[in-house]
Amino acid sequence: MELDDLKSTWQNEGNTATQNNLTTLMINNMTQEKYNSKIKKIRLPEIIGSSICVIAAGFIALNFNRLDTIVLQGIGVASIIILLIISVLSVLILQRLNLKIDLNKPYAETLKIFATQRLAFYKLQKVNIILCYLLLVTIIVLLPKLFGNKDITEYKYFWLSTFTTGYIVLFFLSKFVSKYYRKTLQQSEELLKELA
Repeated sequence: MELDDLKSTWQNEGNTATQNNLTTLMINNMTQEKYNSKIKKIRLPEIIGSSICVIAAGFIALNFNRLDTIVLQGIGVASIIILLIISVLSVLILQRLNLKIDLNKPYAETLKIFATQRLAFYKLQKVNIILCYLLLVTIIVLLPKLFGNKDITEYKYFWLSTFTTGYIVLFFLSKFVSKYYRKTLQQSEELLKELA
């Protein structure tokens, strides 16, 4: 009888270790899913924005023949380059946020990796915003030629109205996006801190 009890206890101990491993694995998977759902709030707009940039660069390239002066052609090339750089930066931003949560790593190490990635994300996001301001200038110069084939000097208040409106919209949009991303990253960090 003692042999059967010893055998039963041994099997239960093995099941307890297996259950602990399964519990750790389940917690790890659930945490990874929650983290990914938070980061998805950033990933989707970045993918959409990157796609729009590539489409806009293609549109300018397809309509490059409408740009009849060397200055406009130079601005067109600059616009295409800026659009492509913005889309590449968006991909880099997404790669920076791709954190694989491993509960076997120390908690401090996971938070340190996340903090490093978050700082890199903020730096790339600032570069992206600066490029958007430059892009606004180049696109405003190209708009009349790309859509109406008219000279921009024909419009009396063209520069004043478009630059003012464009910069105000871009300013508030960039503030909104930065605030939204900061909030999402803060929620992701809190999720990681709950694991401690």
